[in-house]
Amino acid sequence: MAAQIGTAELVRLLGHWQDPGTGPAEALRSALADLIEDGTLPAETRLPAQRATAGALGVARGTVDRVYRLLIDDGLVVSHQGSGTFVQRPGQHRRARDGGRLSSFTAAPEQIDLSSGALPAAPGVPEVFGQVAELIGHRYAHRDGYFPAGLPDLREALAAQLTADGVPTTADQLLVTSGSQQAVWLVAQTLIGAGDTVVTEDPTYRGALGVFGAAGARVRAVPTGPHGVDTGLLAAALAHRPRLLYLQTALHNPTGVHTGRAHRSEIGRLADRHGTLVVDDQSCADLPRIRSGRLGGMDARTDPTRLITIGTTSKLFWGGLRIGWVRADPPVIRSLTATRSAVDLGSAVADQLAVALLLPRTAELRAHRRELLDRQYRLTAETLHATAPHWTWSAPDGGSGLWVDTGQDTVQLATRAQAAGVRLAAGPAFSPYEGHRQRLRLPLWHDPGQLADALARVLDPPPG
Repeated sequence: MAAQIGTAELVRLLGHWQDPGTGPAEALRSALADLIEDGTLPAETRLPAQRATAGALGVARGTVDRVYRLLIDDGLVVSHQGSGTFVQRPGQHRRARDGGRLSSFTAAPEQIDLSSGALPAAPGVPEVFGQVAELIGHRYAHRDGYFPAGLPDLREALAAQLTADGVPTTADQLLVTSGSQQAVWLVAQTLIGAGDTVVTEDPTYRGALGVFGAAGARVRAVPTGPHGVDTGLLAAALAHRPRLLYLQTALHNPTGVHTGRAHRSEIGRLADRHGTLVVDDQSCADLPRIRSGRLGGMDARTDPTRLITIGTTSKLFWGGLRIGWVRADPPVIRSLTATRSAVDLGSAVADQLAVALLLPRTAELRAHRRELLDRQYRLTAETLHATAPHWTWSAPDGGSGLWVDTGQDTVQLATRAQAAGVRLAAGPAFSPYEGHRQRLRLPLWHDPGQLADALARVLDPPPG
């Protein structure tokens, strides 16, 4: 079954793809080729339509058309009339590009990716697809398969789960998206205009920064610390009447901080005082270390008519299930759905059915994730103490990563690591001001031996 990547997710993966030394077509071609060559875009992935890709990247549609044709010539993708453009099967593009742009790297060490905190599939995920096939055959194959707002059954199931978690929700308050990244993109495309100000935390989720930048927004960031965003500086920022405030109060990426109840209430009072639209990204809320159950966010802490909550099932179940959601007032959901319909006609039915089948196991799989991440945190901490004793960090409240202070320039470290076959996520990628230059976001789930090997490839001797 072919996977499909959304435009917002593609924007995140491409990062800063522009190259001042080359034209946009060649720069985009090179960046996409890298994602395909290193497996970030796996075989048989369907690329977004040209019009949607051009709009998300801020380039002409003709540029994307040329890039796709060049990638076809390179043997990296194939176009099927009426179906779209797909990444080639393994092996095909390697033969086609033998001696090409990346051939000089064939002797490089096997690449270790420490730039992503995405987790492997939870137990039971592969098994549900047998049931999915039966459900499609019995209930959906005779229909057109287009559900822009999401399968009704899944929206009801998600509403029931949120209600059980203490957030009373009805199906008409929910939009099912292709992952939380698309959810952020839809909010930006629907509610932000070029030149609008968006207030975020600093650091913040790097995918959101890419989306806001593509929308033409001006980002004003407020520092966040061990207890959450600085409310004194936040008050000053909100006094300038920004278009919206983007936060991660349930569990912050990349710091792993959960904002406490009193602090969230203060944020809510500030937002209400200034009439600020709040977007609370709760994508990591299912991954706590500090206690069982889903971590609370801004729900019931601010005016519900000005609150948009974003979530995902990908963290809990599997990143390959690209199912996220937006919770908001029904009129907002209708506006977001209209925007979404101009890009695609709904998330994959198979993925939605798989999530609907997995939702009854939410409590069990939350406990499994918590046990896994707590164990991996301890192993990762032991590995870092042994291999990088000069690095420091605070134990996260949850999440799948560590926000590490290395005491050195991580941009230079990441560049050196890339040459050694290791991908790192340097701190400036998480800041609109390119701050946090001594910070790395490291994933927790890697095997300690693999992590130690990766660090041994790139670390300088400790200072002193």
